[in-house]
Amino acid sequence: MAEIGSEIRPPSRAWLYWGGGAASLALFALGTGGALSEAWGYGLLLVSALLLLGSTALFSVFIFSRMFETTALKAGFTWLFLIGAALYAIAVAALGGHFFHEALSGRLALKWILFGPAILAALIVLDLGLYRILIGKNLPTYRRYRRVIAREAGDPAAMRRTLLDEVVLQKSLFSVSRLRWLRHALIFWGFTLLFATELFAVLFREILPAFGWAGLWTEGHPLRIAFDLAFEVFGLAVLLGCLLAFLWRWLARGTADEKFHDTPTAIFLFAVVLSGFLVEALRIGTAAPDPLHAVSFVGFALAGALNLGAGAHGALYEPLWWLHVFGSCLFIAYVPVKRLVHSCATPMGRLMNSQKGLLEAKRRASISGLFQGQKR
Repeated sequence: MAEIGSEIRPPSRAWLYWGGGAASLALFALGTGGALSEAWGYGLLLVSALLLLGSTALFSVFIFSRMFETTALKAGFTWLFLIGAALYAIAVAALGGHFFHEALSGRLALKWILFGPAILAALIVLDLGLYRILIGKNLPTYRRYRRVIAREAGDPAAMRRTLLDEVVLQKSLFSVSRLRWLRHALIFWGFTLLFATELFAVLFREILPAFGWAGLWTEGHPLRIAFDLAFEVFGLAVLLGCLLAFLWRWLARGTADEKFHDTPTAIFLFAVVLSGFLVEALRIGTAAPDPLHAVSFVGFALAGALNLGAGAHGALYEPLWWLHVFGSCLFIAYVPVKRLVHSCATPMGRLMNSQKGLLEAKRRASISGLFQGQKR
């Protein structure tokens, strides 16, 4: 077995950077000129997503098992990730060119012209922030000890057990405080599943219709109903989690536990999700009666409680839409800035701490380095 830190030296990665950059510029120019449909960008985006999912799957096999040969696995997930990331950049350039052309032609509303760059900027800030905190800060330690940390020294069973106990079920937090556990679980899993649902919705709402398969995302279709219900359930979970955060903040005031609160984040997230439900309520309240509206049960209940007419819809819908959509973009960019990033960093730390053999190898290397330094 090769060591975890052994170098993978493919022939060259330069062609990915230069070739990807050149392809991005070319497709952006073609899209701006009207030579590309949105199907080009969405097709590349779909292939990119499949490659990145494949990379994640191989990395999971690498981390959570001892199956297959180490060097082959590392080469596999590294190359899938690099090619997937390059295709992602090319896809974004192709879509950007196409929608820029649509905007110049007057076929795109202002809010959609602004939404694309806003969500792209939010995702870039999120990715860079998570990389800096989760990977960048740990790279010096990894580079120092990678030659003594081997995959065979790992404990996949402990890694899998920790993944279930500490990442999925969060048992340690449950043992400390059930209220804090429930608050954290509702916000963490509610937001994570809400974000994942939106990513899958893009496939049926945007990507497949670009290839002529628009029938799956129509009012009343079972798939659309399932997505509406998922958005409702996960959004409500986040709202309840935020309300519990406010309650816990009040109960913990003046105690040592007060330092664990993050009220600004809870207020921010609560406002974003609530604005989404209010937008939904305005849409339902002014639409023709339909029993299927009850699937969106939170928006349906709000529509009935507020009983807003068409005039209120015209006055409130657009401002609330802007608040919700661009507030969501800001919150995504906000994740790696404040305490919310610990929702990612803490599970990663627990997974690493479960590897007693690797930690022992690191400890021995540290002691050896100290003795060598004294001899010199």
